[in-house]
Amino acid sequence: MLSVWGSKSRPRRIRPDQRGRSRDRQDTARAFVEALAAAGLLDAAGHERALAALDLPGKRPLPVLLAELGLVHETALVTALSEATGLDVLQEADLPPAPVLPELIGADYCARARVLPLAETPGRLIVALVDAFDPDIPAALAHLTDRTVECRLVGPGSFERAHRALYGDLASEDDGGALDDDLARLADVASQAPIVRLSARLVRKAFELSASDIHLEAEEADMRVRYRVDGVLVEAERLAKSVQLALTTRIKIQAGLNIAERRLPQDGRMKAPDRGQDVDIRVSTLPTAHGESVVLRILDGSRRVEDFASLGFDASAIARIEAMTSRPNGLVLVTGPTGSGKTTTLYAALRRINGPHLKVVTVEDPVEYRMAGVNQVQAHPGIGLDFAAALRSILRQDPDVVMVGEIRDGETARIAVQASLTGHLVVSTLHTNSAPATITRLMDMGVEPYLIAATLNGVIAQRLVRRLCAACASPAPATDQERLRLGVAPGSPLSLKRACGCAACNGTGYRGRMVVSEIMPLDGELRGLIASGGGEGAIAAYARAAGMASLVESGRARVIAGDTTLDEIARVLEGQI
Repeated sequence: MLSVWGSKSRPRRIRPDQRGRSRDRQDTARAFVEALAAAGLLDAAGHERALAALDLPGKRPLPVLLAELGLVHETALVTALSEATGLDVLQEADLPPAPVLPELIGADYCARARVLPLAETPGRLIVALVDAFDPDIPAALAHLTDRTVECRLVGPGSFERAHRALYGDLASEDDGGALDDDLARLADVASQAPIVRLSARLVRKAFELSASDIHLEAEEADMRVRYRVDGVLVEAERLAKSVQLALTTRIKIQAGLNIAERRLPQDGRMKAPDRGQDVDIRVSTLPTAHGESVVLRILDGSRRVEDFASLGFDASAIARIEAMTSRPNGLVLVTGPTGSGKTTTLYAALRRINGPHLKVVTVEDPVEYRMAGVNQVQAHPGIGLDFAAALRSILRQDPDVVMVGEIRDGETARIAVQASLTGHLVVSTLHTNSAPATITRLMDMGVEPYLIAATLNGVIAQRLVRRLCAACASPAPATDQERLRLGVAPGSPLSLKRACGCAACNGTGYRGRMVVSEIMPLDGELRGLIASGGGEGAIAAYARAAGMASLVESGRARVIAGDTTLDEIARVLEGQI
């Protein structure tokens, strides 16, 4: 057997789902040329000419180059390719009597990509390929037709004859429109090594920066690349407009999206390796005036779940949270806007609660962390498994603790309250701006005030602020204006740390993030106030009198402690300080 890769003792075939994935297409073609020479199918001169031909301009597949140069007879070439790839060779009896799926796979595209559709069922498509080393052609066809693609091999000359016999003059007609243009661009551009390397480089840079998102934004003259690092978008580079379509197409294929659809938003998932681990990446595309913009959200489920102290909660806050979550039943809510670290705080709570004596079940969208001993359910609203439906099923599993990724609607809120009323500890998140506002929000969702008073253990409202970089932060005396904003008496001695910027923090002056919070546990008097329909203002006033520090007060304490800056607190709290 002719082996392209692997040792002499254990030759390894190139599988259809591996070709070009671990090495780029050019390297694969070179390896095949070397294998042909080793097998005696290329003499020294032919070997040299074949390698030189690979560097010629143009996008012709290796089998076509070898056939055009007359270096290898087509029969021997196809046989060698079959041995190297494990793919069967197209036989004359395999040719269909009429074009297969011509409404999706046009004759012009077949001619450009050198592919022949042979047969199809609702779940499978069989095609013959000239270029056995191009993984993007079968990948594109799989996503286009929503079928598993099985490949055969066909020689360049046999392909031309079969195409003429099958399609006749159809190749000259305009039968594909924009769809064929998309697939042709994919076959010709997105599979090229520069685009593959560019896509990998952008993701690798995100890992290096510990970024949570990659934003690829289509603009009139170019494509902007930004990374969200510690909650702030940072522009990294501008890409030439000419690579926009190819790069977007490449990501779509990796994420299992429809490459021919550019008019509607799409969502998918892909994986990328980082330090020996496969990292999940959620992909979202959005049509804009200048082309599709793409956002890749990095979901590193292998990250260690932090405890409350490492997240930035002080001793007093930790004591209050632990009191809320130590009860065997009730509802604990973490509130704040998107990106405020709510889910991370829930996981810190689960880390403290979880043990061999408890059954803990979560329903999330997406599952952001993996926790041993916890039953984690991925919500799929598209198939009817939303939070409410999943929560109803989870309650039949006899859980002790349930985590709901987010309470988004009245139905989920009511089920969560009923679950907490019947002996379960339920922890979840909600979008509100403050802890007292959570009561109003639950009422707006249709939960009766007496049920809120009976079930709610407490609320944690939080924001994430950037920590000062330990390597470059430097102290300086506070100004009178800063003392005023911090509530410190004028003239009082006060030194604040400043953000400077260095290589360690990529010049930002900040590295990592921490929580500022307001924590509102419910005591008997507060329950009575809620049950009687007390408004948000009355609830906030009582909580403050009972010792709840507001978000602003928590932020001020962090600035005075030297953990962050006034500017950062003002940015996150929208100028409240």
